[in-house]
Amino acid sequence: MASFKDKISLLIEKQAPEFVLNDHPKFLEFVKTYYTFMESAELAVTSVESTDGITLETETAQSNNLVLDASRLDTDRTQLDAGDKIILEDSSFGKFTRGETITGATSNATATVLSEDLSNGRLFISAQNKFSVDEIITGDTSGAQAAINNYKPNPVTSIQELLHFRDPDKAISNFLTKFRNEFLNTLPETLATGLNRRNLIKNVKTLYRTKGTSRGHELFFRLLFNETSETIYPREQMLRASDGQFDTKKIMRAIQTSGQLTTGDTADLIGRTITGETSEATAIIENVFKFQIGENLVTEFILNEDTITGTFQTDEVIRGTETDESDVFIKATVTGIPNVISITNDGSLYTTGEALGVTGGGSGASINIDDVGGGPITQVFVDSVGTGYEIGDDLIFTNTDTGGGSAQAKVSLVNGGIVAEEGTTGMTEGEDHLVLEDETQRGDPFTGNKIVQESGSGSGDITDIRIINGGNNFRSLPTATVSTDNDGSGATIKLFGPEIGRVQSLKIIESGAEHQQSPSPPTLSMRSKLVVTGVSGTFVTTDTVTGISDDGSTTVSGTFVSLDSDRGLMTLSDVTGNFGEGVTITGSGSEATATVKAGTLATATTTVSAVATTSGSFLNEDGHLSETTMRIQDSLYYQDYSYVIKVGRSISDWRDSFKKTMHGAGFYFTGQVNIASQVNNRIRSFTGVNTSIDYDGIALVINTLFSTILGRRLGTETDGTSLRGSPQAGVDPDFDDSTSEHFTTNTRDVTLKQAISLKFDTRQTHTIRENTTRFGVVVAGPRMRSINKYWYLYSGSDFPQTSAVGADSTTTSYIQPLTLADWNQHKVIGTQLDSVDGTTVQFREINTPTLKTYLAFPTEITISYS
Repeated sequence: MASFKDKISLLIEKQAPEFVLNDHPKFLEFVKTYYTFMESAELAVTSVESTDGITLETETAQSNNLVLDASRLDTDRTQLDAGDKIILEDSSFGKFTRGETITGATSNATATVLSEDLSNGRLFISAQNKFSVDEIITGDTSGAQAAINNYKPNPVTSIQELLHFRDPDKAISNFLTKFRNEFLNTLPETLATGLNRRNLIKNVKTLYRTKGTSRGHELFFRLLFNETSETIYPREQMLRASDGQFDTKKIMRAIQTSGQLTTGDTADLIGRTITGETSEATAIIENVFKFQIGENLVTEFILNEDTITGTFQTDEVIRGTETDESDVFIKATVTGIPNVISITNDGSLYTTGEALGVTGGGSGASINIDDVGGGPITQVFVDSVGTGYEIGDDLIFTNTDTGGGSAQAKVSLVNGGIVAEEGTTGMTEGEDHLVLEDETQRGDPFTGNKIVQESGSGSGDITDIRIINGGNNFRSLPTATVSTDNDGSGATIKLFGPEIGRVQSLKIIESGAEHQQSPSPPTLSMRSKLVVTGVSGTFVTTDTVTGISDDGSTTVSGTFVSLDSDRGLMTLSDVTGNFGEGVTITGSGSEATATVKAGTLATATTTVSAVATTSGSFLNEDGHLSETTMRIQDSLYYQDYSYVIKVGRSISDWRDSFKKTMHGAGFYFTGQVNIASQVNNRIRSFTGVNTSIDYDGIALVINTLFSTILGRRLGTETDGTSLRGSPQAGVDPDFDDSTSEHFTTNTRDVTLKQAISLKFDTRQTHTIRENTTRFGVVVAGPRMRSINKYWYLYSGSDFPQTSAVGADSTTTSYIQPLTLADWNQHKVIGTQLDSVDGTTVQFREINTPTLKTYLAFPTEITISYS
């Protein structure tokens, strides 16, 4: 269909016959004016800026202006402007005038004023459909201003542009309301200042497509308030079972030999495929890490598990290229690392984080206990029986940091039972007692079957304790005391449970390198945990503790580490087996003793391979009860179908529109006000009223700061300076360029006093194997000086006894000489140097006169016979 966009008023003169142009010019002007009017548009305006005008003097309070009255008909203009104010030449604005151009402040659209009817609030202008409702228009000539209230196009333009009204870019401003009712029905009429409604109508489909998303919420609040919103989903802070993300990695470690270092950097293999030259296994490398272990620079490859094909071997060469165009392989040799760890005996009484011993080929591996189990208390041992107790006294358990609770126990027997005679078959001396036969206890309301003494006939010492409830989930041993309500005192109790602290999992902290070397795989060892009673003497860390094993014949040994006397928990390292229950153990140096009551040594093994799976770690805290930011589902706020809108407006301002436009069905939402304070810290300036001087803000600050100069020069009593007369007083500034110092030279304002501290170490020290220590120093008694000075006394004195004395009356000195084997057992003690204590004495230490020794002066024994 053809379109006609030219204005008819501009074509009149070309279309009329020539005689009409010559004979009837007024008629043509009328026709042209008519079509100009038909092509014009009506612009309804409000808030017309009032002109100042010239005010007439009156006798009353009435205010009148000087206006045109059109009494003279000199011009057409006079009639058209009748009643208008007469204004001064320097007035900033006046009244809209015919023929001037008006411009929209927002749309920048322009049009020509054809006529004005401001008394009825309207202007007739040349057609212009780009004006926006509520924008301010300004006359280019008069400077007059008004706000657009409505725009009415002319019939001709409406017919010509009817099909354009379906295009938001070409439709008139008023017609945009129809678009809004159609496409923006759920949005409020008032939107953010400066928002282009035409663009919004064209792109509103994008907004609707993002309905229910955080991105859509951001767009919505940009449209309404021009503010940034944040969508918070409470489900991200909701506690769910097994919701943690646990990640493990496949790792391989390799070492480049001196020859392989020239092939390239293994760090360049990230994202590349490597191949084993022997196994022909392949894998893609995700990441590379390098670190030093001993003398070797070790490369750790993180392998993509899904791309591993075949099985890599230790000691084989792997190769790969930096790029697809590389003509040289980067090579390295695979080293063995611990892989699968198996717990062969879970033991008891261990704690999380304890380190295992790793013995064998290779170095650098570190393995810890990752988790231990919990269990009840099953045995109670009476370490000290005490006095004054009665049957039924309660045990008081202290469960701090044990993870368990609910244990209950009572004293079930005091004053001892009746034991069998020595040598009675089938009964253990000191432990087994005479008991009642089963049938004699039928219907007995009391617990226990031992025959006891009458009440009050003994000292009230505790014989037995009955466990009523072993409790649950003890991960470490609690402590227990016996109630003193019945004036009992002096009893000490030790507890045990075979499931308490049992090893449940081990974790490889560091894989090390070269564990394929012999002996391989390495041996894993854990410390032995024993519950002991009857401790006599003091065990020391140099003690080798020995005792009989649980088979009743083999000797078991271990090195003493520590003793928790409250729990009776002894820790030994390098243990060779399990000690038997009830056996006595002895410290080699201290000769302290104790009785083993319970304890089982945990054992584990490991394999060595080229590729290992790491112990793994959690990538987040979801699902962890210990995480304080997580919450339990409440079916309202904390649920899968709720969200929070955080924006700097009250929810009452936007709730209804948001629900209609962006809110998804089936969801719950609430609002949170995001408070943002803006403070203007700009330094302001002002002008003095009387002086007319401009004062900058920063100049005022500088003037205040530097109107007085305060001296703070530091000096001492010995540096040649003297203290100024009034050091606390300031001086006036001198802004002369030649002035560099406002204070007298060689003077000071603050005196620095020197504090001298003299420290004298009165403790005697000595040097043992290049280590200086103050421990193990003795000035009297057995010391190395004695051995060096009186060596002959240790070799048998002057009268070595080599045979039996016999039945004579001769007086004989008896000193047993020390052999070389005896000297080999002579150990260094007391220095508190881990690398020295417990090692064999070297010859040079004999010349350290103050070094402690446990060899006393030999004493001659005189034997007299009669």
